[in-house]
This record gives sequence, structure tokens and C-alpha cells, in this order.
Amino acid sequence: MQRICYAFLFLLMIGGCISSDLDGYKQCPLVTIKREDARLIQIINYQDNFEIEFVGFEGFCYYDTRVNQEKAKITPIFSINKLRDTDETDIQFQWFTNTIKGPPAYLGKKSYFVETSMRRDERRKEFKGKSVDVKIPVDKMYEFEIFAGLELSPQEKKYNQRVFDVDLGYDDTTSSLEKYSVMEKKKSELYENQE
Repeated sequence: MQRICYAFLFLLMIGGCISSDLDGYKQCPLVTIKREDARLIQIINYQDNFEIEFVGFEGFCYYDTRVNQEKAKITPIFSINKLRDTDETDIQFQWFTNTIKGPPAYLGKKSYFVETSMRRDERRKEFKGKSVDVKIPVDKMYEFEIFAGLELSPQEKKYNQRVFDVDLGYDDTTSSLEKYSVMEKKKSELYENQE
């Protein structure tokens, strides 16, 4: 009986150690995707054809022995929604990584090109982009913030701000096609009210 009690206490102690290790878990890489850089409405021939979303990433940190450098490997995850029936099947866009705080040798912005396609009958597609490596300082690897997002032109940023503004009734709980119809309805109401 005494052995069973000791075994039980031992298991409790191990369980306590494991949970305390998990509580102090630090993530590397530390990637932040800002809301304003996570979504893009791609306009082709003056029509809103595709909604591109930067929905997340997979990543880990490793030591690159070839160059004696700590690096973060980041694999972006994108979602594309077709907003209307269109003959367009090829989608091209860019995304970026940007580091703005830390040792000067590690700072800077890099852009990456993505090309994919959708079948004509396909409405939604989620996929992973190519993995990229970002240099990170060893002593700050758990605090070194890497910003990531979609590259937007000034016109696209302005359009995004107008379309995804809270005042226009954008609602995260609805599907993309429903969101789009809500946005169109709200925009037309705004135009009618201005006349």
C-alpha cells in the first residue's frame, strides 16, 4: 500500500513539473499579422473578383549551420474566396515579412510573390505558400517580433479601409459571400443617403 502511495505522489510531482514547463512555453518565431494587412480585395477589370486572406502561419526556429545563424522558418497560410462568377482563374499577389525592432543587422522588410489558380467552379481555396527564412538574433529569439501581411498598394489599402470599416456593417461571423452582399448593400445605402 505504501508503494502505491509513493507511486501516486511521484506521478503528481511529474505532472506538476510538466504543466509548469508548458505554462512557461515561449513561441519562436513570434509572428504578428495585423488586421489591416491580413485581407485584400483583388480588383480585376474594375470588378471585385477575389478576397485574399492571410489566415495564419506555421513556423519554427532553427540554427542554420551553413551560415552559423539562428533563423525562423515561416510558412504562410492563405485563404481565397471568389466573390463573383468570373472567367479569371489565376491569382497573383505578394506578402511580406518586416522586422522593425532589434539589432540593425536583423531589421528590414522582404516581399514574396505568390501565384495560384482556382477552378472555375471553385468558390474557396485554402493553401500554404512557400516557406521563407528570416534571420533572428539568438539572445532575443523569443522576443524578436516579425510582422507579416499582404502587400497592398495605397489604393488597395484605401479600398480595404472603406470596405472593411465597421460603419459599413462588416461582420466576421458571416461567410465571405454573405459579407460581400452585406457590404454592397451598406455601400449603396451610403450613396443613397449622400444624394
